[in-house]
Amino acid sequence: MPSIAYIEFVGYREWTESLGNDREWIIQLTQAKNYQVIQNYVASFGGLALPLRFDYQLALLPENIDKEEFTKGLVEALKHYAPTLVNVLIFCGKIKEVVEGLNRPSTSNTCVSEPIVVAHADLNYFTEMTKGLGVYRSYVEVMKLVHTYITKLYRTAITQYLGGDNLVVIADLENLNDVLNVLIEADGVKVGVGVSKNPRKAFTLAAEALGRIREGNRSVKYIIEFDEDIKEVLHPQL
Repeated sequence: MPSIAYIEFVGYREWTESLGNDREWIIQLTQAKNYQVIQNYVASFGGLALPLRFDYQLALLPENIDKEEFTKGLVEALKHYAPTLVNVLIFCGKIKEVVEGLNRPSTSNTCVSEPIVVAHADLNYFTEMTKGLGVYRSYVEVMKLVHTYITKLYRTAITQYLGGDNLVVIADLENLNDVLNVLIEADGVKVGVGVSKNPRKAFTLAAEALGRIREGNRSVKYIIEFDEDIKEVLHPQL
């Protein structure tokens, strides 16, 4: 299981209210900059950040990172950009524990080595859809899909919109089949799945799998790519 970091901007609501009424452009600029800084920093540890609601962000990190080093470095990286104090809470746990709200640090300093699933989904022929329906209608279609997935998977997985027609669902390996069954119910959706003990490698494998579908037969609903060490465990004959 990965190390999971909650990144909280403490007193965020109070900060926004202190800006006066002509504030939304400032809020959007600040959110974008802080997310950029967090993503860049998390990537340097081999992880990947999810913005969630921006005042609380989530970082998926490799197991057994140096928690103190990560926390101090992130706070330092944000000090010129964060409008509030930043609180970082790191623990080791399953993805399902995150969605259940178990946001307390683990009593153990060592993570058990378990893989996570990253399912990257997008819509077939989205460019054509945009030309036919227009920019906003096509955006609405993507948001409908995101809403469907969040509603059906919120107990076991994290769903995050990535932009364009792209979204990602992150889950534990034990829930792979349940997640896939929900994702492929929708018409005109293709799903690339990556499975790895390293979160960013799982994202990479998911993108590779999605690329294979795009290059080949789009009647294929999904492809799963396993990291080499996962293959050895699940399919020793490979």
